Amino acid sequence: LSLFSVDHVSDILNQPGISHKDDFLVVRKIVRNGGEEWNGQLPQEDVPLELAREAFELGGFSIVINAMQKRWRPIANLIRQVRNETGANYVSVNLYLTPDTYDRSGGRARVETDTDGHVARRNAFEYHWDWMDVVVLQISGTKLWSVSRAPTEYLSPRDMKRKPTLEEVDLYLSPVNDSSAAKKTDRGRYDDFVLRPGDVLYIPRGYMHNASTISPAIAAKYGAGDGEELGNDLLNGPSLHLTVGIEVEFKTTYEALVHRALAVWGKRIHDKIFIPAHVCDMETGVSWQSLLHFAVGDIARRKCTRGHEDGCTLRRSVPRGAIWEDRVAKGLRDDDRKGILLTAIRIIQEHSLVAGAGHMAELFVEDQKAGDENENGFYIPVEGATNLDEIKCMARIVRSWVGSKSENLHMKDHWEELHDFVDVHFEAVMMEFEDHLDAFWESNIRDDEVDLVKVGQGRYSQKI
Repeated sequence: LSLFSVDHVSDILNQPGISHKDDFLVVRKIVRNGGEEWNGQLPQEDVPLELAREAFELGGFSIVINAMQKRWRPIANLIRQVRNETGANYVSVNLYLTPDTYDRSGGRARVETDTDGHVARRNAFEYHWDWMDVVVLQISGTKLWSVSRAPTEYLSPRDMKRKPTLEEVDLYLSPVNDSSAAKKTDRGRYDDFVLRPGDVLYIPRGYMHNASTISPAIAAKYGAGDGEELGNDLLNGPSLHLTVGIEVEFKTTYEALVHRALAVWGKRIHDKIFIPAHVCDMETGVSWQSLLHFAVGDIARRKCTRGHEDGCTLRRSVPRGAIWEDRVAKGLRDDDRKGILLTAIRIIQEHSLVAGAGHMAELFVEDQKAGDENENGFYIPVEGATNLDEIKCMARIVRSWVGSKSENLHMKDHWEELHDFVDVHFEAVMMEFEDHLDAFWESNIRDDEVDLVKVGQGRYSQKI
């Protein structure tokens, strides 16, 4: 593929201002006692090109470069096209360069090799799932992929990504055979497969996966589909692939659309106070609008586990972008967004509790103490809808306050009002939703352009 090549990697690592750990990693998978997998990184803060090259060639480390859309003009042009076609919140690209399996360390690496001097596999990362949809573009070399048949976390929100347990790895990435527990469920992994130059792989968010370069002995099991074996020209050399991250994240889901509807309608109830000011020791108290926002987040997380529960509707992406618009225009699919949004509001109305909203506020405060960035996108999705004092008050009071039946019924009445409002004013809600996303996208593109110019990648010749 002409998009990028191995020869360009050193150009990226020599760009001004590139920082180890922030912009790129020199990393390899390590396995600790008990079989738990982790990422092992070079400890140095400053990793010059020569050190990175030595770790790559002699130590079996991979080189991972983040945010390639900010560093390479052809990739920046690609992600803008992908975003326009998919309607994603944002599109990012990471680069993965993994060495082949031949041990060139002369024994210094202390690794087990076969008679031809190859280790079995080399991996950059441990088993994991992503909170974004991923499209893998294999540029050069080959990689063996293992992908689960079912999501570990259905349509995983960003704030719910975590390290999988050993039990989950075993359940979701074990081979499926007649005697396995996975055979009786939708779990286990697909048959392993090899990506070659020009191949493309799509992995939805929440699906556990892993990738590795493999020795010729292992590669002998994986032909090209017609009996042809993988040639040495593909195995003797590094593997280079790009991952295109289609960042549905939070902003383009039905959960976000409900929040946006609350913001449009909520001006009518903004002054309705749920917890009086004197209880919170603040000027205005906690508004009903703030409580409802946190109730939405609670249902999207508490009422979705395997993908079939009611709350999973909130994690779905709102269809948008050029491809979807073209299909609707040609009558190939219906525009059912209004119906799904109204259904989502009914789901929240049925399941939401005052205590659940308090639980989400408590999670927010815990994340803030831990330095988590989730508060920038998940729990306060609408600017100005709530403030930190309100959240702390909810976390302190509402979580332990189960609330009376009348208060929960009052919450359901508000959802009924929102449902009726959206039924009449759906177009106005969608307009604010789209305007917000477009403004977010354009702001990110302007930031990307600044970074591209800084590294000598010129200016974009077309309009954003």
